[in-house]
Amino acid sequence: MDDMGVGEHVARARKLARLTQVQLAHKANISLSLLRKVEQGDRAASPAFIASSARVLGVGVGDLTGQPYPSPRTDAGAHATIPALRRSIIAFDDEPLSKPMTFEDLTVALDRVREGMRRARYADLTAELPDVIRGLHLLAESENAGRHLEQIYATLAYAYSKAMLFAYQYGYLDLAGLAAERCSWAASHSGDPIWPIAAEYNRALILLYSGAYAGGLKTIERAHAASEDLETTPDLLAVRGALHLRGAILAARAADSSAANSHLLEAQQIADGIGSTRFSHYGTGFRPSNVDIHSVAVPVELSDGTTAVSRAAGIHLPTSVAPSRAGHHFIDLSRAWLLHGDKQQALLTLQQARMVAPELTRNHPQVHETIRVLAHTRRSTDNLAQIAKWADVKI
Repeated sequence: MDDMGVGEHVARARKLARLTQVQLAHKANISLSLLRKVEQGDRAASPAFIASSARVLGVGVGDLTGQPYPSPRTDAGAHATIPALRRSIIAFDDEPLSKPMTFEDLTVALDRVREGMRRARYADLTAELPDVIRGLHLLAESENAGRHLEQIYATLAYAYSKAMLFAYQYGYLDLAGLAAERCSWAASHSGDPIWPIAAEYNRALILLYSGAYAGGLKTIERAHAASEDLETTPDLLAVRGALHLRGAILAARAADSSAANSHLLEAQQIADGIGSTRFSHYGTGFRPSNVDIHSVAVPVELSDGTTAVSRAAGIHLPTSVAPSRAGHHFIDLSRAWLLHGDKQQALLTLQQARMVAPELTRNHPQVHETIRVLAHTRRSTDNLAQIAKWADVKI
């Protein structure tokens, strides 16, 4: 059970650091009224608020969110995979496989992992990922230099990107960061000049989560500069589009609305230009629908719920959108409704997220924050009590 919200964690860490609310607000560059509301439970702590507070208080983001959340009742399978995944990343070629696996076996298993994550069913299909990583390393060790070896490394880069997302999803930031670095390493051996650029997109996610927005934006700029030296293809354009979307969120959390909207516009132009052309997005998931999703997420990160709600009214996600993407969209939209002042719609939209992507929704720190604020600022209802119990959030 998640017993304490971000506000309570912040208040406790602040007192341990012997800081007043005025001092913390000044050092973290946040308003005093916002800090007071978050500590009192009247306002949800945004990711930018959490990262700024963690930096000043000298604690990790997870120390304030409470991640990784213990969920033995529902997500035991996913959490049980983490130790094996950690071993496979740290001791990648020192542990034998349970059975020999060919490159074809490993790619098929990785496809199952990819599909499980696309459908936001992490507990069901991620257990194979540690063996996939070890198996690809063992194949690379025994393979002679050449195109097939490069293909193995490209597949390994993709496997590490999935490992990063999985660890990130469940709040294991240290492991996610290590997987992102391994992804960059494998990408550099892939013989594909686009893969190292796509790996920077993954690295920027870790910087985003940890609140290193300036570093994340520099990573995006560096990746864009590297892409200028390559032949422009649909594959490269898709990766550039994804970089712009990540840049938009980084800029929004840094409170730079101009840069955020500029990145959004660039991504939209790329999506319009690619159209229905077939392309490889290197695991970034770049699609026109993803631009729409980010067009709502950006104003949410800027604490502009009214603009986010207005934009969302004109968006109709196609049925082809992955549940993991749709789930994120409804989580952001729930935050938007809360910022807009409509708590009933915030709860209803949270229930939509639960229906589309239950594992994602249950383990998202912004969902936990939304539930707590709803419980604090309105009379509890059966629906609210049920979703709080389901998410293991104490209200």
